[in-house]
Amino acid sequence: MNFRTYSQADTSCAGFINQIPLGIKIILLLLISATLVDALFSGIFTYWFQDLPLKIFKGFQLWRLFFTQFIESLFGVMFMIYIFSTSVVNTEKKLGTVVFLLDFFFKNFMIQVVFLILSLIIQVYTIPSRGLWNIYLVYLSLQCYANPEGLVRIWFFPCQLPGKYVPIIYGLIGFAMNQSYDPIAALIFGYIEAKFFNSMMFRPSQSFIKKIENSNFLKRLVTREDFHLMQQNLDLNPTEEKEMSERERSFQGKGIKIGGGDNFNFENIIVDNSEYCDQDGPSTIE
Repeated sequence: MNFRTYSQADTSCAGFINQIPLGIKIILLLLISATLVDALFSGIFTYWFQDLPLKIFKGFQLWRLFFTQFIESLFGVMFMIYIFSTSVVNTEKKLGTVVFLLDFFFKNFMIQVVFLILSLIIQVYTIPSRGLWNIYLVYLSLQCYANPEGLVRIWFFPCQLPGKYVPIIYGLIGFAMNQSYDPIAALIFGYIEAKFFNSMMFRPSQSFIKKIENSNFLKRLVTREDFHLMQQNLDLNPTEEKEMSERERSFQGKGIKIGGGDNFNFENIIVDNSEYCDQDGPSTIE
């Protein structure tokens, strides 16, 4: 996994924070807040929000599926702050802040669902799932599966491995850190999302996201430099999006493209008289 590097002007604490997108700031703020609540009130956040299969199946406490990712040890908090502020930044910039946050919670929910299915299969209900490592593992898997034969460096180690093997290694690291099989759930979901859903199962419509971005609730946030708007149509897979871009470029200087913009105005048509039709033969249209 390649980590983001910062210029010399951004090496200060303020410069480093300013380079982090708003969505990741919100996630890390929730992580720190949950850790402080646990420290001040004898683990009350863990008690009520940790995903424990026994509590889900017998107590039907479904809210545990949505917030267990914010439960970390002190070392885990510091490590996840570094991981998310360096290697997940480009993901939010590509998707946009609103899509990134919605997809973040969706991914966590699906990981917990797969985790519960695994607990039913192996009939173990007392091992919890928690932490941001699992979601990071999904982001890593999607990046590696996009180029499975490409060489990926393992953190600061000098060795490089083909991308298709890297998620398994990171999954083993997560298993060793958490003493839980939830990294297996993350690997399964990441593979399903990459293999069958073009690396993204949750694909909200562009009009829906634009309504959220233009709402009164986000009116002040969208003007922030760390807020990123949605820039791509998620209804299209990468192949279709590339083909559409090529078709759009092919129209330049060759005619009028209909349907590509929001408005069509005949007053904007420019007639080019530099070329004339051949009078002796049939005309051709490029």
